Amino acid sequence: MRMASVRCKLASYLEDLADVDFKKFKMHLEDYPPQKGCVSLPRGQTEKADHLDLATLMIDFNGEKKAWGMAVWIFAAINRRDLYEKAKIDEPEWENAHASQSTLVYQEDSIEEEWMGLLGYLSRISFCKKKNDYRRIYRKHVRSRFQDIEDRNARLGESVNLNKRYTRLRLVKEHPNQKEREQELMAIGRTLDSSVSPIKIELLFEPDDENAECVHTVVFQGAAGIGKTILARKIMLDWASGKLFKDKFDYLFYIHCREVSLMTRRSLGDLIISCCPDPNPPISRIVKKQSKILFLMDGFDELQGAFDENTGEFCTDWKKAERGDILLSSLIRKKLLPEASLLITTRPVALEKLQHLLFYPRHVEILGFSEAKRKEYFFKYFSNEHQAREAFRLIQENEILFTMCFIPLVCWIVCTGLKQQMDSGKSLAQTSKTTTAVYTFFLSSLLQPVRRTQKHHHSINIRGLCSLAADGIWNQKILFEECDLRNHGLQKANVSAFLKMHLFQKEVDCEKFYSFIHLTFQEFFAAMYYLLEEEEGMEKRNMPRNCLKLPSRDVTALLENYGKFEKGYLIFVVRFLFGLVNQERTSYLEKKLSCKISQQIRLVLLNWIEAKAKAKKLQIQPSQLELFYCLYEMHEEEFVQRAMDHFPKIEVNLSTRMDHVVSSFCIEHCRRVESLSLGFFHNLSKEEEEEEEEEGRQLQVVKCTSPHSCAGCFYPLGKCCLTFSVCRGLFSVLSTNPSLAELDLSDNTLGDLGMKVLCETLQHPSCNIQRLWLGRCSLSHHCCGDMASVLSINQKLVELDLSDNALGDSGVRLLCVGLRHLFCNLQKLWLVSCCLTSDCCQDLASVLSTNQSLTRLYVGENSLGDSGIQILCEKIKYPQCNLQKLGLVNSGLTSIGCRALALALTSNQNLTHLYLRDNPLGDKGIKVLCEGLMNPNCKLQMLELDNCSLTSHCCWDLSSLLTSNHSLRELSLSNNDLGDLGVMLLCEVLRQQSCLLNSLQLCSMYFNSETKYALETLQEEKPGLIIVFEPSWL
Repeated sequence: MRMASVRCKLASYLEDLADVDFKKFKMHLEDYPPQKGCVSLPRGQTEKADHLDLATLMIDFNGEKKAWGMAVWIFAAINRRDLYEKAKIDEPEWENAHASQSTLVYQEDSIEEEWMGLLGYLSRISFCKKKNDYRRIYRKHVRSRFQDIEDRNARLGESVNLNKRYTRLRLVKEHPNQKEREQELMAIGRTLDSSVSPIKIELLFEPDDENAECVHTVVFQGAAGIGKTILARKIMLDWASGKLFKDKFDYLFYIHCREVSLMTRRSLGDLIISCCPDPNPPISRIVKKQSKILFLMDGFDELQGAFDENTGEFCTDWKKAERGDILLSSLIRKKLLPEASLLITTRPVALEKLQHLLFYPRHVEILGFSEAKRKEYFFKYFSNEHQAREAFRLIQENEILFTMCFIPLVCWIVCTGLKQQMDSGKSLAQTSKTTTAVYTFFLSSLLQPVRRTQKHHHSINIRGLCSLAADGIWNQKILFEECDLRNHGLQKANVSAFLKMHLFQKEVDCEKFYSFIHLTFQEFFAAMYYLLEEEEGMEKRNMPRNCLKLPSRDVTALLENYGKFEKGYLIFVVRFLFGLVNQERTSYLEKKLSCKISQQIRLVLLNWIEAKAKAKKLQIQPSQLELFYCLYEMHEEEFVQRAMDHFPKIEVNLSTRMDHVVSSFCIEHCRRVESLSLGFFHNLSKEEEEEEEEEGRQLQVVKCTSPHSCAGCFYPLGKCCLTFSVCRGLFSVLSTNPSLAELDLSDNTLGDLGMKVLCETLQHPSCNIQRLWLGRCSLSHHCCGDMASVLSINQKLVELDLSDNALGDSGVRLLCVGLRHLFCNLQKLWLVSCCLTSDCCQDLASVLSTNQSLTRLYVGENSLGDSGIQILCEKIKYPQCNLQKLGLVNSGLTSIGCRALALALTSNQNLTHLYLRDNPLGDKGIKVLCEGLMNPNCKLQMLELDNCSLTSHCCWDLSSLLTSNHSLRELSLSNNDLGDLGVMLLCEVLRQQSCLLNSLQLCSMYFNSETKYALETLQEEKPGLIIVFEPSWL
């Protein structure tokens, strides 16, 4: 038993562990029970060890046998039964280890260079056979050939290490039925379909449970760009590194089907020689052991030639020269080296051609990256972890792009574009890599013409794909038959880059269906259908006579049906439509595809945006946010500005970072908006929260409590989900748009951080915001200093709502500094439910006596108490106080405080509205209050006394008030126990001509039918009086 062999085997087991399980494995190594006769490993050495390092440490500390036993025990301890059982079966025969050392044949593994200390030992025990072992030389050549890959945009000499870039792909081996396939196509890239069984690469040639025979032919099928070639190269590298098929195959030969010339005759021996490092390999010795050879044929779909199963052309002699197609078909049909194994990669469209050549194949479908592996790819592509995190976060919030990143090629395109953006110093939040831009680049990368004559051929295929896609969208169809392809002038072999074939069992036959590689590609091509201009005679030349009627190219019909289709079939079609009419993108496509794209629908799209922007019901499809997504896809500033001129009022709710990016882009180009309402409903994952905290862009949870406050006055402030860049992007319009006068950010976790950014913008000289609503924005006393600065500088701000924020007395104290400033012109202030007590009333009172612009103050739902209200009332009596409306709802006012309030009413003739709902005034308090209300100097027009613990006894005082006060027009007495007697008394007074009341609220009151009749009669007699009541009687 060789140390290198045991180490590599052990390392391969460790590589199967997920990150969490690998950490658990290390933990058990550090705490391994000493009674088991093994030495535990020190944490300092295991902490940063990778899989191979850890396997080496285990052997160094405990020897091979004990290290293997430790691994088996820990696999059971971390509940990895699969590895436990496999390792038990695969355990080496330790008793023969020393006896066989003299006959060992050394096989170099992938990291021999890292273990120079073992070279002397290994050279002594393998000297006799190493020099003549050609396998060692060939493996080294394969490692050298396949260890690096070139990116599509690589400069001369540039390459990337395959192991560092490669990310594991999802492989499955079952074929679902037609219904299951439709469901999978709808969900592909989004969710993992539990109906399919995954398979690991190392088990590709292992027999199924129900089949005792080994598999000798494996077919990898997958769409264009899904990673077939990169997977094939990874298999070659892993084999050469001793990580894969080490004991199963002595030789793996990589055959790129595109490079097998159909015109050049060659033998299989010549083909093998082309794979070797020198011109004289021991071919006879290699082919003698056929069962130890694996031919990896990459890109079968790119082969052309004689693949008819009835053809008599085949080759059985590996020395005989034949055409490339005959040579490969002979290998596949097991006419040539029948015991050799095959691994073939192909696009699904070539499966039919391949299927009848195969003997008992195993079909494996490559489904691309899982969501977790997409993230892994980003972190492998970007060497800078911060850049990787930012790039992945941006794409994760773009639903379409994140979904499409299940295709490795799309993933590479996205990463390449974002890295270029970063390297140029541009902000990722303002990246121009829209979904349409990425799809356009992906399309052109798959249709790179080898010859100029192919451009015209591509143009024909694109037109057929577009009409097929549009026909499918309108008929809500994602699976197409061969006749559908013919009806649109398509040949299946010519569109293999975008269509995939599915075979479904039906009775004794198989049905063939085709689909686009992803639903969004069907939507992309459907959008192009409306843009491609018809060339003269094109339709007639390429469409068959029995062609079905093509969908209408009327863009108006498409836009009118927007949002009406089930599952939103047209939403992304319209988005792509906007993206494709971008003039720069149009020129790029025309150059690449040699087809003419119409720009005439730009005006149609602009008129559609205008009509939707002016719609009164914003909730009707499409929403304003969806319109913004359309404009973002176009990404053309002049067009966006013209479109946004039609939005005088913006109301959008933002739930993802992509929503923020899209809205910021559109709002920045909005010059005529007058009212802006933004809602943020973004919930961060735990991982994202940790990242935000690391970057210092989060505030800690703030709690506001006071020993004097009510029990409900407790506000934990949620973590702010808005970064500086997002806030600045969204709020930049405040200083650039002279017409914007209203901003509503209520019900958002804006937080003190976002408030700081907002206040900086509000202080800008060009900011014309007059009304600002910030209710329930998770603000604390920390932001009040910033807000005070705004009040002392911005003379345009006249309304401010800070309700339902835990500002506390200390916060209001800071706020009042700005309110008392000479330049403060604030007229309306809401501080409802802000955790206030009587301690802040002195500061508020000082504002009432100095700020002559303040006319409305609402401080309800705070524990001000009688003492606090008495302090306010002292200043309300001052002639400098211009307060007109005062809200003291549920503020702890009792009959004791009513005396001060009554005196204020007799002194201040400006006060016209008083809100006292939910205060326990009682009949005694009303009696005192009415004394002030009946004073000739009192000019109160509206009085709210709902739920104030009143009974019928107060109705005498109220009756006197109604006959003597000629200014009172509205009175609300709901939810009080006035009784039938009290209400009847009020009715008598209300009938009098001297009573000028216009509105009386008596909701949630209990009275009998007689009282109800009296109220109804009163309404008939006095139509100018509105009585609102909800009568209830037993």
